Amino acid sequence: MKKSFKRFCQIFTFSLGLVSATVHADGLSDEVFGILSNRCHSCHGVELKHEKLNVLEHSILIGDRGDEDKMPYVTPGNLEESKLWQVIVDEQMPPKQPLPAEEQEKIKAWILDGAAWTIETDREFISETDVLRLIERDLSDRPLNEQEFQRYFSITHLHNNGSVPDRDLRIYRAALSKALNSMSDRPKITLPVAINDESTIFRIDLRDYGWTGSSQWQAIQELYPYGLKPLSNVKNDELFTKIMRIYGDFSGVRLPYLRADWFVATATRPPLYHELAKIPEQLDDLVERLSVDIEGNFQQSSSRRVGLFESGVSGQNRMIEYLDSSSGRFWLSYDFLGKSGRSNLALFPLGPEFDGNTFNSFAFEHAGGEIIYELPNGLHGYMLIDGEGERIPAGPIEIVWDALNVSGSPLIVNGLSCMSCHRRGILPLEDYVRNGATLVQPNAMRKVRELYPPQSEIDEAVADSSQRYIAKLRQTIGSFVDLESDPNLEKLEEPVSRVALLYAKSLDLEAIACELGLENTADVQSLIKREVTLGLGPIGSKGGTVKRSYWESQDGATSVLQDTAEKLKLGSAVVF
Repeated sequence: MKKSFKRFCQIFTFSLGLVSATVHADGLSDEVFGILSNRCHSCHGVELKHEKLNVLEHSILIGDRGDEDKMPYVTPGNLEESKLWQVIVDEQMPPKQPLPAEEQEKIKAWILDGAAWTIETDREFISETDVLRLIERDLSDRPLNEQEFQRYFSITHLHNNGSVPDRDLRIYRAALSKALNSMSDRPKITLPVAINDESTIFRIDLRDYGWTGSSQWQAIQELYPYGLKPLSNVKNDELFTKIMRIYGDFSGVRLPYLRADWFVATATRPPLYHELAKIPEQLDDLVERLSVDIEGNFQQSSSRRVGLFESGVSGQNRMIEYLDSSSGRFWLSYDFLGKSGRSNLALFPLGPEFDGNTFNSFAFEHAGGEIIYELPNGLHGYMLIDGEGERIPAGPIEIVWDALNVSGSPLIVNGLSCMSCHRRGILPLEDYVRNGATLVQPNAMRKVRELYPPQSEIDEAVADSSQRYIAKLRQTIGSFVDLESDPNLEKLEEPVSRVALLYAKSLDLEAIACELGLENTADVQSLIKREVTLGLGPIGSKGGTVKRSYWESQDGATSVLQDTAEKLKLGSAVVF
């Protein structure tokens, strides 16, 4: 059966607490979407330069900004209470390039007409039976000696959700490819392979990413909260059993597929990121693996350094060192708790202290750092460490922070936060130590001049590293996003962090139904009334949602989704 989705965000304006009207903006919202996409999205969507504002996210545009003193970006029907309109008419946005009168009038009309957001899709509903049949057929067609290494990911539940635009589906596909290749130790980029025409189910070969040991996939499965075995659908149970039989008892596979959005949002942060990307527990182990000699490069003055008195993730001093490794360039930051004492790079630029450092009296004392290194396939790996070189899952908030809250908090978590910040590779760097150090000993100043190069050399190194990274990124995600109409990656959101933010959004009734593999919401609505202990009552009300964290939370061994599926006789929980 073909299910054609046509969704209108129905926006209500309120007066004295009463709903006044529901409006639809046929065609107009598409024009406004185009204006915002072309004129605003690069800064407010790609860069997220202002309070996580993504102008293509309707819920953000019309939502409460969390501060009663801040007017919404858009108040449907009210220009005076719409921040977006105020900055347009004041000619503050876009900066130095005001919108033409015609485009202003379209935005004005759209707001006054109720600020509806039209999403029109025409996608065929894909059932769970379809998914299992496709996987069983594809797996059966693989050579016998390859079957044990095949794994599958799905975004079918997102495809089936009419409120998810096609544009976001492309981002989900790109994010899966980037996440997989960013945790690979193989020498080439390998894309996940779509096994259906709709590109909602993808096959990977574990060998392509170096995940040939049983521990990696087992670690992934153990955290997965959505595992279900068909309960009452005979055909689904038959297909599930066939797939498990092909894998066999010794493969460690317990499920035919995993959800790609869950994988992207979860596997790119510790503990899975450390497991899959093979990030060691000690910096010494990483530099040994990559043939990097930090102390030797310092002594020979072959390392290069950039001293910052402030950076985008810290208000403290920061020193960044770059060296060559066996797989490419190796970048190491030294981060500090303060700016005084041995944290002052102007006075102590020649650290860290170590045996054999003849400049220990001018050595800084750091509190931690971040490592960015080139993987064998040209993408980047990341490691966060404390002052002793021990691996840590997140940077201490008193040293570094993430203003965009990509991880769900200001914490910079290893993997995900680093991918978000370094979406185009190494950020531009400007040194202040070469000309700002205040050392009086001639030999020490000579060492500073040797280690901290002229700005032109730094710019060349950053550009070279970033260009190599972007070339590999294009190879990784280019086939999944629309680069033909606009080949500029600068206009594309970083896909992994974008998916992490989308994944964390609260779920409405339609999203819940799609996650359960249902084509309509009637069964879920009926269950809510019968089973109040599930805690899904809020989605029974218009506009009601439940938090993602609740939906996948586990009370004992099973998640709320698994309990809900069992109540509906859709499946029984697969517990690891």
